[in-house]
Amino acid sequence: MRNNNNIKTKHGLIIIIAFIFLFTTVVYLLANTNENKTYEPQTSSTVNTEEKTKIFRSSSVMKFSITLPASYNIEEKFAKVTISAPIGDIYINQIGTNYDNFEEFLQWVKEENKLSLIEEKKLTINNLPAMLWQKTDERLYIIYHENTIYTISTKSKSLYTSLDQIAQSFRYTP
Repeated sequence: MRNNNNIKTKHGLIIIIAFIFLFTTVVYLLANTNENKTYEPQTSSTVNTEEKTKIFRSSSVMKFSITLPASYNIEEKFAKVTISAPIGDIYINQIGTNYDNFEEFLQWVKEENKLSLIEEKKLTINNLPAMLWQKTDERLYIIYHENTIYTISTKSKSLYTSLDQIAQSFRYTP
């Protein structure tokens, strides 16, 4: 009887150790999947300048690509991308929503946050419904794809032109 209990205890201990190992491995792999990514510049130019650009392809979690100036740095971490320019930052976030209707989602956000908008403009960005919201201190693009919301924003007025170009280059990449 005592031997049988020792065997059960050892089996339980082995199962716990295996679970901890598996859990640690999964966390490690997820963390490394979202490591910082930088990409080589391509030889295209932006719409308004002769500045070289590069294409950023996000991880398989965020599923998008954008074109941005080659001089900008980009970092992806856990459903958030930070684009650093010498004059400020642009942020791309991804969130899920239960709303099947983009218009209803936008209405809920405005009501919930009591937003005061200077400008509101419906857009289509690469066949995806989108919205441009201009607040007094921020410009924000909202892009919708199958219950997923992408926001692309900056509070730096001097980055509005870059933000517009980056948002227009947004592509969902399944």
